[in-house]
Amino acid sequence: MVNDKDAFDSFQEKFFSFHLDTITKEAERLLDSGCSPQDFLRACQQCMEEVGKKFEAGDYYLPELVMAGEIFKQVSSMIRPLLKFGDGQRNMGTIVVGTPKGDIHALGKDIFCILAEAAGFTVHNLGEDVPPDGFIDKVKTTGATILGMSALITTAYPYMAQVIELLKENGLREGVKVIIGGGATSKDLAEKIGADAQTWDGYEGIRIIQSFAGA
Repeated sequence: MVNDKDAFDSFQEKFFSFHLDTITKEAERLLDSGCSPQDFLRACQQCMEEVGKKFEAGDYYLPELVMAGEIFKQVSSMIRPLLKFGDGQRNMGTIVVGTPKGDIHALGKDIFCILAEAAGFTVHNLGEDVPPDGFIDKVKTTGATILGMSALITTAYPYMAQVIELLKENGLREGVKVIIGGGATSKDLAEKIGADAQTWDGYEGIRIIQSFAGA
């Protein structure tokens, strides 16, 4: 057993060095140190948030953003089976999630998707820079009753609003709850574009969609 802080510091160092070949070993070390799956996910979230800040400040560029996403995909596969929230075996419903057109960030979105899967939701993660009709088409084909959009830059705002307008135009809005999240969003934005909820925290997001599903 190793000290949690030592393990986290080592994990963080490898994360920010973008060492894909050793990050899995560091993730195992962090979990072996006694770190819970939830705390491990929070550690990943801290790293991803820092990457996002550096990208916004111009210290990191697209290659670093892509590498961070690849690292997160690797380590998240290790903890997904360990995460359970309530009756994770029960099908809580279907949710479509994506980063709208105008934004390429995957940071908080992918963490939220893992948490939603752990909570028993069927999750369709559309990825990043998703055009408005991409959301609508997926809602139609999956019968999803929840739609999530994440944004870390304001260029996504008009497309978020357009998605909600298209839900109305296609007669889907009454049957679909919309939640938005990410550092560029706010309660005021949610009210302005007609979303049902907003959050900056993945765990709060899970509580919100569970309430949408009647849990």
